[in-house]
This record gives sequence, structure tokens and C-alpha cells, in this order.
Amino acid sequence: MTTNILTTERLILRSVTESDFEPLFQMAFSDPDVMQHAFEAKVLSREEAMAFFLKDFDLEASGKKAGVIIEKSTGATIGFGGLIASSVFGEEDYEIGFVFAKDSWGKGYATEIGKAQIAYGLDTLGYERMLAFVAPKNLASVAVLKKIGMSHFKTIETQTRGPREVYAAFATNLLRADA
Repeated sequence: MTTNILTTERLILRSVTESDFEPLFQMAFSDPDVMQHAFEAKVLSREEAMAFFLKDFDLEASGKKAGVIIEKSTGATIGFGGLIASSVFGEEDYEIGFVFAKDSWGKGYATEIGKAQIAYGLDTLGYERMLAFVAPKNLASVAVLKKIGMSHFKTIETQTRGPREVYAAFATNLLRADA
């Protein structure tokens, strides 16, 4: 059974079941265009994708891991996103994220789900800050992060994803786009 983690005007982010793996593998993990800025900038093998899916996706419906993004109007799975625990800076943080199938690009979905993830993490779960890690060359995602109220925080080099620009939204000073 799945649980809706959050909903927006056009999207649902929900927990996953194992049956969600294959559509995600086909639309995202195995597509070089989709994966060019994600993870290690390469497609994932079925084994790598399954390991990531089992570790970071919300099979327990906790609301604190990644889930599938569903387009409300069609019921179609169009990507994945959500909160992923991060200890990059030596403390418990949560990273927001979103990855969409190519045919969902350019529709404002990243902005919509990104705003909702920040509100969910800061307001609903009570976290002090939300982070987003983005490849420096992923200018579209950088623009989305700025649009949803995140500010550049640090530049880091990760072992698994290479260089990343880190953006942050803080509970104490976030200017809500909907306020």
C-alpha cells in the first residue's frame, strides 16, 4: 500500500512499492539524457538502480525518503523526488530532489514539487534547513532552486556524484514564494 507524501496542484509525491521500480528504471535510471546531471552523470545498471531504490526510496511510507511523482491529470508516473537523508556536513540534514522523465521537462513541475518539498521539510517535519545538491552545469535546476527560494550555500566535491553546488533553505529566513 502506498501513502501520498505530499500533493500540489498538479502532482502527487507518494511512497513506492517494488512495482514502481521498472517504470523508474525505464524513464530515468537508464536514460542518458535524464541522468546526465544526476548521481554520477551516467545511466545506472539495473543492479545499481535497484540498490539505490531499496536504500533511498520510501518503501515503508515514512514520508522521509524518495517517492514517485505522479501527474494528477493522467495518473502517470513522471519522475521521482522527495527527501533523502544527508550527512555531508557532519549533521543530519535532508536533501530535496526531483528527477523527471524527458517528456515532463519544461512544464514547471520541478518548481512545483520543489516548493512543496521545502514546505514539507521545514513546516511539516520541522527541519531547520533543507539542502539541494546540483551539478554545476545543470543550469535549469540551478534556476529552479533559486526560483523556489534557495540560496547558494557551499561548493563541494562528493565521492559519488562529483562536484556539486549546494543550495539551502533555512526555516528562520525563508522567504516563501507563496507568501
